Amino acid sequence: MRRTSPAVASAPPLTRLLVLLVVLPVAVASGAGVGAAQEGPPAQDEGTATIDAGLRAARARFERGERREAIADLEVLLAREPARLDVRAQLVRYDFAVHRYEAALEAADGLGPEFDPLRGEALYLLTRYEEALALLDPAVPEHAVLRVDALEALGRLEEAARELERAFAVVGPDDVRLLGIRGRALARAGEHAEAIAVFGRALEVDPLDLRSLYGLGRSLLAVGEREDGLAVLERHRALVPLVDQLDFARKSLDLEPLHAPNHAAVGDALRALGRTADARAEYEAATRLAQDDEVVPIALRLARLLHEDERDTDAALGVLAEAFERVNDVRLLVRAGDVCLREDRRAEAAAWFRRALQLAPGEPAVEQRLREAEGGS
Repeated sequence: MRRTSPAVASAPPLTRLLVLLVVLPVAVASGAGVGAAQEGPPAQDEGTATIDAGLRAARARFERGERREAIADLEVLLAREPARLDVRAQLVRYDFAVHRYEAALEAADGLGPEFDPLRGEALYLLTRYEEALALLDPAVPEHAVLRVDALEALGRLEEAARELERAFAVVGPDDVRLLGIRGRALARAGEHAEAIAVFGRALEVDPLDLRSLYGLGRSLLAVGEREDGLAVLERHRALVPLVDQLDFARKSLDLEPLHAPNHAAVGDALRALGRTADARAEYEAATRLAQDDEVVPIALRLARLLHEDERDTDAALGVLAEAFERVNDVRLLVRAGDVCLREDRRAEAAAWFRRALQLAPGEPAVEQRLREAEGGS
C-alpha cells in the first residue's frame, strides 16, 4: 500500500497554515518586525516606496483570489530588493498556502527562527522527515501529530510509541491520525482484535481515513474474518482515487479560489464520496462565481444533485430555469424536461421540450422526448 500523508488525506485545506500563523509573531505577519536590525533605506526613498506599493498590491491580489499572480509579483519584488524581509516573509506564506512547499523553503532562506514551525511542516509534507523532526514543536498540537507520523515513517517505532502518548495528551483522544497510528502499532504487535477496535473508532471520526480503513481490512483478515476483511479492502481500493481526486481539486481551489470550475470540481469529488451537503455548497459557490460560459455545466451538476441525491425536484427545476434566464442554452431546457419526465410530470416535461424545440427546431432527440411526454399525458 502506498503511503499517504495524513496531513494531506485528513486535514482541511489551509489548516496547517492557519495553525502556523498562530505561532508566528504578529510583527512578522505585518512585515514591520521582520529583521528589524536590517531595516531598508529610509521610508522616503523612492525605491522603498515602490516596493511598499508593490507589496500592498500583491496582498490585495492574493485576497482577491489572484494568487498565482500575487506570488509572481512578490517574486519580482524580491529579485529587485532581496534584503526586504517583509516581502520574503509574505512570499513564504503565500507559497505555503498554495502548496508550493519547495518554493516556500527556498524563499524562507534568510528569515529568522520564527519561521521554523513553517519550515518543519514544509519539510514534513515533502517527506523530509529527519529534517522536519528538528523543527516540529511537540507542544503544538498539529506538530505533535506530525512528529509521531514522521517517526513511524522512519521506522523509529519505539520513539514513535513514546511520542504517541504525549501527542494524545496534547491533541486529545479522538484525533483520527493518532488513532490510526495506535491501530497500526497494535497490528504490528499482533494484537489485531485491539487494533480492529481502534481502527473502528478512527473511522467513526472520519469514515474516509484511508490508512485506518486499510489497517482495519488487514487486521480483519488476520483474525480470520476473511469476508469482512476483503470487503473493507475493496472499499479502500474504491476510495483511494476519489480521495486523491478531492485532494487535487482542493489544491487547485487553494490556488484559484474565485475560479468557478475549481469549486465545481471539489463538488464533484465530494458528491462521489457521498458528502452531498458539502458538494451542494461547492456547486452553489461555483454558481455564484460562474462566468456565462461556465454556467451550463455547473447548473446541470447542481440540478442533478438536487434531483437525484436530495430528491428535491422543484429545487432542481428552479436551478435550471434560473440558469436559462441567464444564458438561454437549450441543454438546460432539455434537462428540465428529463427531470419532469422521470417524475412522471408529463405535462410539465412536454412544456419544457416544446421550449427546447423553439431554440433547436427539428432536433430528433428532443422530438422523441416530446412524443414520450405527450404519449403519457
